[in-house]
Amino acid sequence: MAMRPSEFIARLVTQRRPVVWGAVAAIAAACIFILVTRISLDSDVLNMLPGKFATVEGLKTYNRDFEQTRELTFALQCQPADVDLLEEFAGKFAERLREQPWSVRVLAGSPMETPEGMADLQRLAVPLLLNLEPPAFDKAISMLQPEHMRDRLHRLREQMEAGSPRPQFELDFDPLGVLAPALRPFAESSAIQEEQPLTSPDRTMRLFLVVTNQQSTGAFESQRLMREVNAFRSHAAEGWTGGPLEVLVTGRSAYVAEVSLSMRYDIVATLIGSILLVSSIFFAGFRRWLPLFGMGFSLLLSCLVALASGLLIFRRLNMVTVGFCAILVGLGVDFAILTFGRYQQARGDGESHLQAVTTAISKLGRAVFFGALTTAVGFLALVLSGSIGFMELGVLIAIGILFAAFFMCTILFLFVREEQAALRHDWIFTAVKNYVRWSVQRPKTILIISILSLGVLTVVGFSPHPQLPFDSSARSLEPKNSRAGIALAAIMSKMPTRWEPVLAIVRGTTQQQLHDDWQKVSAHWAELQRRGVIKGFSTPAALTLSPRAIEQNRARVKSIDFNSTKQALEQTIEAEGFRRESFESGFRLLDQLQAAAQHSGIPNWRDQLPKSSAWWFLIDRYFAIDPLLTSGFVTTLAPITSHAQYEQFSRELPLPNVPMIFSGWSYTLANLLPWAKHQLLIISAMMAVFDALLLAILYRDWRLWLIQECTLLFGVGAMLATMKLLNVPLNLLNVLAFRLVLAIGVDYGIYVLLVWQKAKQLEHDVAGVVKPVLLAGLTAVSGFGSLGLARNPSLSGLGIACAIGIFWTLVATIFFTLPAAAAAEPKTWRVDQNRGSKELIADE
Repeated sequence: MAMRPSEFIARLVTQRRPVVWGAVAAIAAACIFILVTRISLDSDVLNMLPGKFATVEGLKTYNRDFEQTRELTFALQCQPADVDLLEEFAGKFAERLREQPWSVRVLAGSPMETPEGMADLQRLAVPLLLNLEPPAFDKAISMLQPEHMRDRLHRLREQMEAGSPRPQFELDFDPLGVLAPALRPFAESSAIQEEQPLTSPDRTMRLFLVVTNQQSTGAFESQRLMREVNAFRSHAAEGWTGGPLEVLVTGRSAYVAEVSLSMRYDIVATLIGSILLVSSIFFAGFRRWLPLFGMGFSLLLSCLVALASGLLIFRRLNMVTVGFCAILVGLGVDFAILTFGRYQQARGDGESHLQAVTTAISKLGRAVFFGALTTAVGFLALVLSGSIGFMELGVLIAIGILFAAFFMCTILFLFVREEQAALRHDWIFTAVKNYVRWSVQRPKTILIISILSLGVLTVVGFSPHPQLPFDSSARSLEPKNSRAGIALAAIMSKMPTRWEPVLAIVRGTTQQQLHDDWQKVSAHWAELQRRGVIKGFSTPAALTLSPRAIEQNRARVKSIDFNSTKQALEQTIEAEGFRRESFESGFRLLDQLQAAAQHSGIPNWRDQLPKSSAWWFLIDRYFAIDPLLTSGFVTTLAPITSHAQYEQFSRELPLPNVPMIFSGWSYTLANLLPWAKHQLLIISAMMAVFDALLLAILYRDWRLWLIQECTLLFGVGAMLATMKLLNVPLNLLNVLAFRLVLAIGVDYGIYVLLVWQKAKQLEHDVAGVVKPVLLAGLTAVSGFGSLGLARNPSLSGLGIACAIGIFWTLVATIFFTLPAAAAAEPKTWRVDQNRGSKELIADE
């Protein structure tokens, strides 16, 4: 006669223990080897967003390829009485920033207002002059005609004699009158800085932009930089004589450093919190140390297997994904509670160690398998989210859950001693047994109470009023108590006109094509600004070189007689009484133009600027490391907070023949709102359909099927009501909680109803499974609830939402599923005189 699987496993773990331990050691060694040799963690929060959206890809492109991501924003904030002192201290603070070893350049004001900025701008004159459209170039170069020079210098002389200071400034900056047309587009491109000022309207806050020398924006490099920055902040206010002065700092590096450090904290805090809570519940239920240790060992081995499998599948894991350990601890312990609880029951019935192990596996193995399957499928559904981070999370937990179910039916019993006696005084089991007896004898009473209370919550949950709050802001993705986030919020509150513009990324195949595209885009956006659709815009149109225009303009320059031009300039200077030294830059410009006419090729205006120039803030804003990858910016009339605004700008901003990617945090999050609703409704509905089909196959009884479906409905409805009443907002990521609640919550009903179908003895069967279900539900709530300790909002929000949902499905299972099953399939008590105990029998 063939040996049953349950008997085979029982004999293996009780009689062939060295073989099992050898297999365990081999599995653990293989997993540790994979972890040591392949471990690679990713801290990019963008990987928690769905990658299929062009807006998300645009953010990744900008963060990866543009130098501006190495920029930090410092803010000095003082009291209203100290605004004059702040103006005086700002210069000293800017100099201290420039002296820091990690500082490459500092922007403390408009470069147009400094001599260095003006001198740097003059270096760009010839390349930008040659880059003008031929009609504009002809108009500019006409100023070199002798009669035009004489008329202009004579006019400036008369204005100077009239007492105006402007002519002297114009002569110092542009003695020939050709720089202004060449540099006007460049200066206009910086107009967005006026809309995004560096000083607050009440003058109590000053901003300083700093480009750092960090090699990358990775987690460890950002942490190193921010340690140095925070050391600077500790003494940055030295010399300040006013009241309290805050030194704030924000930027991508600040966020990356905080996110990566918070992830490290999250991994430790959530795992320890989950282990402590789960262990406490397990020990309270069974009061056994060695099985508790065995449960922990099995869960640890499940985590190792899942992590190793994840590295083999994905090669790199997001650090948020590692938070799966806390979830796995909370879920995997369910199987330990069920199997060990049933083992203890069997030992209490007088069965031997081998028989009790066989009984536990045979009686609950099927329920554990289906419970693990539904939970695994629920987490595997995260693959449909499109988010790399949550895809990894789903796959790892699915793998871990399946292995945890297997290990709890095998390895756990290696830690159960044969001589261990059953509990003599189990107050939890006594209370559960009394409740089960009451619910079977008087199911209608409990059903009325549970249906009324759960029904009211379900109506509130699914009703349109009050609405469930939905947080679609970037703050919902920031670490809790983020100093960078607090600094950004302070800046936004002080400068309400500073909101994030829409980012437009254009990649050219050639310089000419890139130039033509931006000319078209600039003209289109100018029309939108004229119509009042947008507030303003800023593009690199003046900085993208046109080889065609440069060659045409170079041919025009060759026709100029520079000797005659210089001679006419000399004569005009002498006639008007100017000093020749004031026109040295003009003569130098003529020499540069003459030399440019003799050279072929495209001039590289980037080579003209020193690395310390403040104009690089503007250039890095527009140009990536690859000069053919560029960006422009659109300032909207108001911050983008809704999908309707996204749809409007997605229609208005693009041009049909110019491939562009639009992005920006606010723009992206507004784009993702329908995706979040899709995740909430469609994917959750798919999970519900899967549950319904599985339950129909499992029960083959429409009454039990209907009871289970109503249980899930009550659980989700009560979850929604609780989130509404406690003002727990949904966000773009914790909407995934609903499918997980459906996947996990259905397990408790499966455990109860499968036993109910075959129940013969109350104490051994029904009450015996309700106690483990109660403990398992509490451990799952604890496992997810421990994620609330996480600083990462994606992890904590998901954990809190799941904990609420699982709690209510547990309540619905105990107070609705059991009495409803008793009402649908009545069972009565009888006294067995031979055994002296009450037994539960099915009515014929």
